[in-house]
Amino acid sequence: MIFTVADDADRLAQALADRLIVEAQAAWAHARPLRIALSGGSTPRRLYEELGRRATTLPWQALEIFFSDERAVGPQDSASNYRLAYLPWLSQAPPGALIHRIPGELGAQAAACAYEDILQRAAGAGRDLDIVFLGVGADGHIASLFPGAPLITTRLAQAVEATPERQARITLTLPALVAARRRILLAEGTHKVDALRASLAPHAETPLARLLAQAPVEFWLDRAAAQALCPPP
Repeated sequence: MIFTVADDADRLAQALADRLIVEAQAAWAHARPLRIALSGGSTPRRLYEELGRRATTLPWQALEIFFSDERAVGPQDSASNYRLAYLPWLSQAPPGALIHRIPGELGAQAAACAYEDILQRAAGAGRDLDIVFLGVGADGHIASLFPGAPLITTRLAQAVEATPERQARITLTLPALVAARRRILLAEGTHKVDALRASLAPHAETPLARLLAQAPVEFWLDRAAAQALCPPP
């Protein structure tokens, strides 16, 4: 595990935007794409806003963009993860930019099958994901992999049934996250401390802990969330 800590949420977004732009420029200089999967949630919003402010400095030709999860809604819905990234940032992409959104308006099952096909074709062409961005929920969920969900599968994308608490969703599976070259988890605020501590504890069983048992994760935290790295009082 690698931990990067910024003073506050704004500086965290700025530092990660700096890193992503440098990596995209390096990929373009070496004539290879940088394939990233974007996350939903409140924390990535600041990153997308920061990238939107720097959209003209990005080598869009080097980027191929996917998504780690989505709700079963259309791209204009206020709950859409695609919309979250599109409004401040992706709307500035030039024509022909490679952006693969999850077609949530098809319904969870159909959208998962459609995205599975996109991911399988990319993997079959040697285009595995380079970076997957993740957040973490209060229950330790990542993407839309929630506690109690079956994590053993051969699929790369799967549907998540609706519950009284949440909409139906589509998510990358644990094997898809593990297969990516890198995984970057963003967390900010004291409200993330308990979830991080619970997932970093020995023998933890949260979805984040299950991922950590199989692959390294880079943690990008603000100082408030980084309290999770200190022993509890």
